[in-house]
This record gives sequence, C-alpha cells and structure tokens, in this order.
Amino acid sequence: MTTPFRRRDPQPIARGWELAVAAVGGALIAVALAALAGLGLASALWGGGWVWPQGTETITHVLGGLLSGDPGRGLPPDQLARVARPVPVYACVVLAELVLLTAAVITAVLVARHRRPGDARGGMATRREAQQALGLRQLRAGRAVIRPDRYPSRDSRGRLHRLLSTGGDAIRGRLHRSVPTTTSRSTSPAPSTQVSAVRTVKENPR
Repeated sequence: MTTPFRRRDPQPIARGWELAVAAVGGALIAVALAALAGLGLASALWGGGWVWPQGTETITHVLGGLLSGDPGRGLPPDQLARVARPVPVYACVVLAELVLLTAAVITAVLVARHRRPGDARGGMATRREAQQALGLRQLRAGRAVIRPDRYPSRDSRGRLHRLLSTGGDAIRGRLHRSVPTTTSRSTSPAPSTQVSAVRTVKENPR
C-alpha cells in the first residue's frame, strides 16, 4: 500500500497567525535583550562593571528579578557583586526600552513608506525625473492626458459648455412658462362691463 504524495509548501511561513507569532516572539526577545542591556549599562556606569547573564536559565532568572524588583537575582556571585543599585538599573532599563521603541517605530514607518509591496509610489518618477526624461514642452503638451482633472481638453470644455447652455435654456423656459401673464388680462375688458355699456346706449338714444 502506497502512501499519497504530499506536496511541500515552498513557503512554510505563509499563514497570518504564523507571521503574527513570529512578530510577537521577536518583539519579546528584543524587549528582554534591551532590559539586560540596561542592567549591564547601569552596572558598568554606577556599579562594579559590565554584567551579562550566561545561559537561557540564568537569563530567565535575571529577567524575573528585574520584574519583581530585585535586579541581579540569578547572577553568579562574582557578577552579582558588580550590579548597581536599583534606581540607576531601572533608569537604564527604561532608557534602553525607549531607544528600542523609537528604533522600531522609525523602521516601521520607513518600511511602510518605501518598502511596502504593491506600493504604486515605488514605480512613479518624481517631478524632476519626469521633466528630465520628457522635457518641459512635452509635459505641457500632454498635460490634458497626465492631469485631466486640472487641464481638461478642448473637446471636454466644449461639451461642458454645451451642456451648461442647454440646461440654462431649459431652466429659463420652465420659469417663463410658470410666470402668469397679467398684462393681457388687465387690458381686456370684462364681459359684464361690455354688456352694461350696450344696454346704456340702447336705453338712451340720442
């Protein structure tokens, strides 16, 4: 009995949750290294010298000591003697974390602006590059094609003018039909007035 052939994925890290786990893990490692760097810097400046834990287990104990308020816990006795006081240690740890955060934000902004996949700005030329490649005369000649919103062509201008004039004539025609003509009604005499005048002439002949 043969087993079915399984096709290997050429990109094993292609799912969203895998990328998210990798990003979170990398961020946690960077934060831990920054905290250890702050501990070593504070010990080098205000203690007996630079300290750095050796081994994964020692690093875990030192990080636990920093979180619990006991910097240097888990270090060997020779390194523990060089650890500075808690105030400079935590000040240097905060400074190292701020430097890490600033670097991460700057890197993310640069990647989002210039290295993002599918960014249309990556293939567009600047204004100076376009002027050097095409020339100012060709740019002005093709401005209706490049920026039709700012430089409409003559045909589109003519169509827009005809459309506006037709709409204006239709609006004026409707307004003219809707206004009643009072002059013709006022000039023509009323029927009752004409009848009374004829009766007066018949009753009083001269």
